[in-house]
Amino acid sequence: MIKKSLGLLFITTVIQNAIAEEVTQQTTPPKVFSENEVLQLKTEWLAEQQVASQDRLKQRANFLQLESLLQAAQSQDKLSSYTLSLARGLVPKGYPLQEDMDWLFLKAELAMADTEKSVSIIKNFTSKYPAIAERNQLDQIPFSLYFDRQQFEDLVAYAETYPARTVENQCRVFGAQYQLLAEKIQPNPEAEQAGNRESISTDSMTKLLQDFEAFWLLDMQSDFWKNANSSEKNYWRNHASLPDSCGGLESYWKDSGLKTAEKVKTKALELFALNSSVGLKGLISNTQDKELAEWLEMVDNLKSSPKNLQTFVQNAPLDEWNKRLVVESFSSFIRTFPEQTEKSSFADYQQWAEKWQLTQDEINDWKVAMLNRLFDNNDPTFQQWRDDQIKQLKVDSLTERRLRIAIREKADLNPWLALLSDESKNKQEWQYWQAKASSDQAQREAILKELITERGFYPMLAAQLLKQPYILDIPPIKSLTQEQKAQFGRQLDRIQELRILNRLGTAKLAWGDLLQAVSFEEQLALSEYALQQDWYDLVVDGTIKSKAWDHIQLRLPNAYSDWFDLNLANKPIQKSFAMAIARQESAWNFQIRSHANAIGLMQMLPTTASETAKNNELVYSGERDLVLPFNNIMLGTTHLTELNQKYPNNRILIASAYNAGARRADQWLERANGKLDMDEFIATIPFYETRGYVENVLAYDYYYQTLYGKGDKTLFYKEEQRKY
Repeated sequence: MIKKSLGLLFITTVIQNAIAEEVTQQTTPPKVFSENEVLQLKTEWLAEQQVASQDRLKQRANFLQLESLLQAAQSQDKLSSYTLSLARGLVPKGYPLQEDMDWLFLKAELAMADTEKSVSIIKNFTSKYPAIAERNQLDQIPFSLYFDRQQFEDLVAYAETYPARTVENQCRVFGAQYQLLAEKIQPNPEAEQAGNRESISTDSMTKLLQDFEAFWLLDMQSDFWKNANSSEKNYWRNHASLPDSCGGLESYWKDSGLKTAEKVKTKALELFALNSSVGLKGLISNTQDKELAEWLEMVDNLKSSPKNLQTFVQNAPLDEWNKRLVVESFSSFIRTFPEQTEKSSFADYQQWAEKWQLTQDEINDWKVAMLNRLFDNNDPTFQQWRDDQIKQLKVDSLTERRLRIAIREKADLNPWLALLSDESKNKQEWQYWQAKASSDQAQREAILKELITERGFYPMLAAQLLKQPYILDIPPIKSLTQEQKAQFGRQLDRIQELRILNRLGTAKLAWGDLLQAVSFEEQLALSEYALQQDWYDLVVDGTIKSKAWDHIQLRLPNAYSDWFDLNLANKPIQKSFAMAIARQESAWNFQIRSHANAIGLMQMLPTTASETAKNNELVYSGERDLVLPFNNIMLGTTHLTELNQKYPNNRILIASAYNAGARRADQWLERANGKLDMDEFIATIPFYETRGYVENVLAYDYYYQTLYGKGDKTLFYKEEQRKY
């Protein structure tokens, strides 16, 4: 009965709005609708909605059948003109996933087409859907088609318009260019009689060899490597040699005497910097020069066993290659030392630096590497050297670590604050500590008053210090106009349909394409539209893409509110805190999985979920449960309750334990030893990730209270304002 009443209320509202819109466009007095006429309008509207719903179900069924047919035909190698005609007969007219259907047909047609037709198909699709084509690198497909059919002139011409963007395709271009040039060369009988390869001295070949050499050497200033993406730059991490399509040119380059020992060493040092043992081993296996091979073995040995640097430094001859290797290896070498090593003096390494004639900048890089590794070493002599070097080097990351020690020791912060660059001094965190460290009351209050006008965790602390309310300035958002809804309607319908089909990854790509093409104001309006559709992850994604950091009504949607209410009933965890945890963990993407295998909205580890379910008699069937929003919220909020039993009503410790584990949170408490205030304890959490996590969760909690809470808002609980 309640659902029926709500439905009629919704229908009545829609009709009344339609009538009101019609009235505003009229100049004559509006018509007064009788009760029977309103009822008739309701009936007609319901009938239209039912027909539309049935039509969409039919469209969806046809699309899924079309997709299944084409995919099965391709996987079974049974694509035919007849299959394509059947598939085209299934195309649902007016269905929002037109791009997706065209993509399916594109792949099917490419599997059946010859080279020229394939190129034409790709160009047409690229013209119609440039974003999809770019994302899938469609313009790279013809390279293999032309090369495999030995259409070298066509390949070279194509590459002038569509540059090769993969190592494989660049090699195909090189291979094609080489074949075309080689065909024009007349054999030299005398050279052939002498058993030598014919000499090629054309300008074109010289240029080709130069381009290939820069490519082979991983010269990041070459045309290819300047435009290569990260996966192409990492090609050598997983490959010992270039593709076969480069083989002919590479052999000619080598036979021409251009593959010198110096160039091999240059390449080896690039591979060393890329951490490519595979590439290094490939160089070794292709080297006949015994002395060079032994040097390459040493390079590979240093890559796999950085501890061997000491032996290398003592025994290797001094030359430019070995010096570069020593300089490059030091950071890896120093990371093999435990933090509390007894070898904490830089004196030995200063001798190394002098022997290898390092520049002052190179020595400073070594010192920074050593300080980063041994920063918390307990040796008093090292600590004095550390502090002296921090003052000389003035590296912000080191200075900030030293500031945290000073905060933990309750020492004077001003000498260390003075070392920070202007950029770091202007960070909210260090503005706050400058205020606290200042002996000038007027200056202190001025900094804090300026700080509380901003958004974030440290402005909240500033308000606490000033004993003033913390008020968020939330800028308004203009909703989509009717014209904009019509303009973006096709893309929004497609996103909605993709989400209904649970193709959330594709929906997110479509959302990104849409946002990329519009203005900032339109990005905000579209994000608000997404909020109205309960596309929580896309709302947050929209604020990230638009950098709309002040629009917290979009950054923190009231996601799964009823399910949080249900799961938190009779629990001591506040809803705003639980939602802040979920927002920080997943940005409301319920399918997300971390590198550590934390899953879902509240990023539950399967082991934690299993233990929490067992201890609290909750349903849990395995990892698949964790991508279900309700199950994830149920287990996540229960785990928060377990942590609350250990750290009653203390979100700082609960959040620390949720992120880094209760064992580490206990270690940090033990180190603080009851001497630190709340802000000092948070500032001295040693893990950068956990420190930022706690700060964000506390800020998000307050934002959620501001947006959706009832009654008084709380910056910090009394249980949190204690000694740690």
